[in-house]
Amino acid sequence: HNQPKLLEILIQCLDYHENDIAEAFELLSESERKSWYQMFGPEQIAEIFSYIDDPDSYLKELPLDEAAKVLSFMDSDDAVDLLEEIDESVKEKLRPILHEDVKADIQLIHSYDEEEIGSLMTTNYICMKKTLNIRQAMRELIVQAGENDNISTLYIVDENNKFSGAIDLKDLIIARENDDLDDLISYSYPYLLDCEKISDCIEKIKDYAEDSLPVLNDKKEIIGILTAQDVIEAVDDEMGEDY
Repeated sequence: HNQPKLLEILIQCLDYHENDIAEAFELLSESERKSWYQMFGPEQIAEIFSYIDDPDSYLKELPLDEAAKVLSFMDSDDAVDLLEEIDESVKEKLRPILHEDVKADIQLIHSYDEEEIGSLMTTNYICMKKTLNIRQAMRELIVQAGENDNISTLYIVDENNKFSGAIDLKDLIIARENDDLDDLISYSYPYLLDCEKISDCIEKIKDYAEDSLPVLNDKKEIIGILTAQDVIEAVDDEMGEDY
């Protein structure tokens, strides 16, 4: 009997940013939130959780299988932060039912010391080979955008999977089909190394002021990116009141 009311709420919520929904979400009772969980589904809950300071207390309100789905839709760095806060007993139950790709991403980020760049990165990014033509690159973008929504910058690798540079999304969109993809690539695009100390990189990060920066391993392979939000948090943590 509550279905029409829930549908009305859902339609109204679609007009609001997830941060606004998160603020309202924290004011609800547990029973009200459980209705919202069913209404939104795991993908949108994951987005809402990314705007909540302590989402671990809410994750516990979900059945284990639903909690695993929510974690799978979160950016890998947010999922790592969330898993660090939940009880070990819950964590042990969640690990076996997480998707293998999600577990691998979480394991990778968790392997870095909290002072290293790798601990801040996310695996939510678009990456493609420089050998593609414009039509193939557009097709690849559409496929990858189904999983990753950080699409304003497209990262490019060579035939050996080494980082080559980046393409601005708008340049690909306005390119003509017979243009050469190589002409769109910024080969001098800045990057960070996974084991660099965050404190040593702050000035570089500030100076470039990009939407995101690629993170490379010692083989010069791209393994993640630092988003603008990650950058702001890193600068804030390092500089505090000066920032």
